[in-house]
Amino acid sequence: MTMEITARQAGAVARAAVWADAEPLSQTLARAFFDDPMMCFVLNDEATRPAKMARLFKLLFKLGLPYGACDVTDGYEAAALWRPPGRWHVSLWHYVVNAGEFLGLFGVAGAARTAAIMDHVEKRHPEEPHWYLQVIGTDPVRQGKGFGGVIMRRHLAAADASGMPAYLESSKESNIPIYASFGFEVTGEIKVPDGPTLYPMWRKARTQD
Repeated sequence: MTMEITARQAGAVARAAVWADAEPLSQTLARAFFDDPMMCFVLNDEATRPAKMARLFKLLFKLGLPYGACDVTDGYEAAALWRPPGRWHVSLWHYVVNAGEFLGLFGVAGAARTAAIMDHVEKRHPEEPHWYLQVIGTDPVRQGKGFGGVIMRRHLAAADASGMPAYLESSKESNIPIYASFGFEVTGEIKVPDGPTLYPMWRKARTQD
């Protein structure tokens, strides 16, 4: 019965994540992305994938934390990693500083392959200033209960308050209607060579009355 509680019943709220949230936040995202096409493609060893996904999300959280745009619900039912306008790109310097973690996840050949995939996707990234939703996920046992909406709305409110658009890449076609319900629209397709298709989605800036 506990698992059936909705976000409304739980009084769920989203807050800014801090480093103390790193481990449970990354575990939530790893569970949320266990069958994600892109994750399965870049981490193709099923035996090591769950643990490596948690490490990868912890690294992404570490890189995004300085911008103060990472969100989590208090019970870690859902989490989101955003990048503020002008800060969506992960620079070469970040890779150099975190080379040990990056190579530990992918190995030398895998790191080069993953970097090439990221470069391919980033070439389609919009140049107009925007909020970038890098990652959002809800623990599978909590999906469909409204926790994803709670986590999504926190930074969409920030985008609206600043009159900024928002952008994401959906790695699952089935998630497109969910994002569309928040105002995102598909702008095309990004076909990863020999891999899955991503669906870039743009949410126009909204002015508040």
